[in-house]
Amino acid sequence: MWRDFVFSLRTLRRSPVFAAVAVVSLALGIGANTAIFSLVDQVILRLLPVRDPKSLVILHREYNLNGSSTADNYESVFSYAMYRELRDHAKGFDGVIARGGGAVTVLSNGSAESAGADIVSGNFFNMLGVRAAAGRLFTADDDRTPGAHPVVVLSHRYWAKRFAASPAIVGQSIQVNGFPMTVIGVSAVGFNGVFSGNDPDVYLTLMMQRVFKPTWQALDKPSFRWLNLMARLAPNTTIQQAQAASAPAHRAAIEIELAGQRNKVDAKTIASYKLELHPAAQGINELRRRQQTPLLALMAMAGLVLLIACANVASLTIARATSRQREMGIRLAIGATRWNLIRQLLLEGAILAIAGGSLGLLVADWSTRVLLRTLPQDYAGDWVKSGLNSRLLLFAFTAAILSALLFALMPALQSSKRDISGALRTSSALGTGGVVWFRKCVVAAQVALSIVLAVAAGLFSNTLYNLAQVNLGFHSEQMLTFKIDAALSRPHVADAVAFYRDLERRIAAIPGVAGVGSSSAGPFSNMNSGGNMTLEGYQPKPHEDVGGSQTAIGPGYFAALGIPLRAGREFGDRDVAGAPKAVVVNQAFVKKYYPGRSPLGLHLMFGGSDHPVLDREIVGIASDSRVGVRDEVIPTVYYPYTQWVEPERLAFYVRAGRGDGNALAAPIREAVRAADPNVPLIYLQPVSLSVEDTMYAERLLAMLSAAFGALAALLAAIGLYGVVAYAVARRTPEIGLRMALGALPGDVLRMILLEAGKLTAAGVIAGTAAALVLGRLVQSQLFGVQASDPRILAGAIGFLAIVALAAAIVPGWRASRISPVTALKYE
Repeated sequence: MWRDFVFSLRTLRRSPVFAAVAVVSLALGIGANTAIFSLVDQVILRLLPVRDPKSLVILHREYNLNGSSTADNYESVFSYAMYRELRDHAKGFDGVIARGGGAVTVLSNGSAESAGADIVSGNFFNMLGVRAAAGRLFTADDDRTPGAHPVVVLSHRYWAKRFAASPAIVGQSIQVNGFPMTVIGVSAVGFNGVFSGNDPDVYLTLMMQRVFKPTWQALDKPSFRWLNLMARLAPNTTIQQAQAASAPAHRAAIEIELAGQRNKVDAKTIASYKLELHPAAQGINELRRRQQTPLLALMAMAGLVLLIACANVASLTIARATSRQREMGIRLAIGATRWNLIRQLLLEGAILAIAGGSLGLLVADWSTRVLLRTLPQDYAGDWVKSGLNSRLLLFAFTAAILSALLFALMPALQSSKRDISGALRTSSALGTGGVVWFRKCVVAAQVALSIVLAVAAGLFSNTLYNLAQVNLGFHSEQMLTFKIDAALSRPHVADAVAFYRDLERRIAAIPGVAGVGSSSAGPFSNMNSGGNMTLEGYQPKPHEDVGGSQTAIGPGYFAALGIPLRAGREFGDRDVAGAPKAVVVNQAFVKKYYPGRSPLGLHLMFGGSDHPVLDREIVGIASDSRVGVRDEVIPTVYYPYTQWVEPERLAFYVRAGRGDGNALAAPIREAVRAADPNVPLIYLQPVSLSVEDTMYAERLLAMLSAAFGALAALLAAIGLYGVVAYAVARRTPEIGLRMALGALPGDVLRMILLEAGKLTAAGVIAGTAAALVLGRLVQSQLFGVQASDPRILAGAIGFLAIVALAAAIVPGWRASRISPVTALKYE
């Protein structure tokens, strides 16, 4: 084997151009696949770094009860009363844990900053099997009495970033939302919570809820839902068994939630409310939910590129094997077995593939770093990282070996046939009909795969273009946005309102500021609020959920964002606490609830009641605006934050009079600092960048599909050029005879191009069919375009036709210039 290895290296060294082209082709294919697999592995396949993650389940429900809810993810949320009942009485579980998420203000060493926080049950770390990197973690005793244990756990990442991984911080006091709390420990390295991409900086216990959100009374309100619940299945218990065993405790918890409500739910309806258990080995994986389809689409496209690269190398290998037929015949004649030749040729292929895979790892590492740098700000936190690991090495090695089998096996079998006399007689420039047929099939396959990638590039590029043309309903240019939460340190409405009004005045006074607006759920703020409503003059249909977005805004909001008022007025200085309550509705609200008439002067109330008090007057109608590019416009009711019941976080929008607004960043930070140095500013950036961030997946798909399509077309062109040139070499005597009998150069060129056209047509037909089938799988990722769009199909076919013509014209032109005398002497 060692002698075969050394001989293979010497053989490849004698063909440096072939070896270099093969290695680079495979490196690009394997590198692209490894880079995308790195993201797929981390986002889709990776399990939580906890004990026995496959026994974890997350609790889910589809039914709705009266009350309110808040969540930082897509999973179901439950009340604290529900959690307590399931924790103490549900069967089929080894434990039930709860978590909620949000932002807090951490003050340490005189410096205040916003930090991500998870508020968790006392058994959270113990049930998951997470150990402490320093100090200790929460226990059940830390979570028994509200406010009794002001302790906090730091995440390992935050500990290293903020406190330089100093063990001295354990036992020290920091302020969370102005409340002194003792740091008791640091969570294990690599553990970033159970919500992918969330990466909390600090952990608090449920009993410290009033520190986490001072304006909430979440522990005392059974109808307030804010907690994700997870559980660990008891040993030898299936999900179905645990779901049935936990049903009695779940029904009892529903009775607790419904206690005291005027509208009782009958027992039959309660019995229909089911608690579902879903596998949670990956935790709450919102990254997977949002990016699974794009990543799998990219993985499929990268796989097609690797197949095309393998086909190209196979075509080159066949051509090289043809030139070695005499060598193979001699080796067979002097006693070599067919297996010796196959092993030799497969070993040469394996060397090329492993070299390509090794270079591909460097390509993958560089590509992954580039992809991660294009991620939106704090898109995935520490959840997704670059760098090589054992799983990537195994993937790259496997891809290399499979590639070697794909491109080396057929040439090895063909070259090792025991036709000794034929091999010794055959000219090295020629080949058998089987070789020619195989190379033609390879090229047709390359064209087919290239068609699929070209169609994908067209679909995703059109999607990105269509999203960029969406009318957002406001002007995102020349505007900065940031978030700020005065409610964390000012739980009283009057104090929070006074702070926000003072901050608005300070920012409005900055030179160059043309407008200032604020909103509790503004466009691209990733904040939302809503609920049911009771409307004057509207009779709900049976079981209809009358509601919409309920957004608190400041005066000047519509003017700052450029949202036109269609009727009525905007809020002003008269809309203060104690004044008659006013609201502005959007056109979608009018269309749904008051079609064909004006709702100005009518009244509504937030929530429902047996004896409603319609205390809010509709004073204006605003144009529709979108909170996200793909999001549909929903009915929205705006009300002045000066008439809050409880203060909330606000997103501010600052419009510049000129320029892109970036020059205002420093003065805005200074204005916030002057208003209160202990209130941190969150995510100051241009609104246009926020809009772009929401299209990250579409931009990535468009960019990479175009790159993969271009690479595939290039490889297909090289393959087609090789086949046509090889055919011309084989048919040189025939071409000379034709020209001697009177054929014109144009006739010869037409004959060569026709043969290339047949190969291309076969590939186009197969590729178009495959593109239509695969297009349906990514239809959910498209926007404003259908997978079967004839313009895109025609464009892809036209593009490949031009590529094929360019690849075939050179060898065809050369064939048309062959001298008949030279051709007839060819043999």
